[in-house]
Amino acid sequence: MGNLVLFSELRRRLVEHLDLVSRIAAEGDGASALSMARQEVPRLVAALRVFVDQHQPDENGCCRKCRSGPVWRRVSAPCRMLLDVHLAAQAATATTRERACWQPKRHRA
Repeated sequence: MGNLVLFSELRRRLVEHLDLVSRIAAEGDGASALSMARQEVPRLVAALRVFVDQHQPDENGCCRKCRSGPVWRRVSAPCRMLLDVHLAAQAATATTRERACWQPKRHRA
């Protein structure tokens, strides 16, 4: 039960932080947005790089992170998680306000 509480708290804090970053980007003045961007963009890029590195195909073309169980249940690369991240990044062509409200589909674990 302790791991579930910890996971829930970490997830809640991350979601709140991302909401704050999105809100500052969408509604903040230029100085606030620039200051936030200089701090947050390198952190977000580093986090995405870790994610992309984890979701690489193995020698059989299956996602290393998402593969589990029998061969017939393995997920071929690119997996749904990597596709969702790519789609979210492509949403950058939308306005800042639209990006702040965009939500990807939930990944089933």
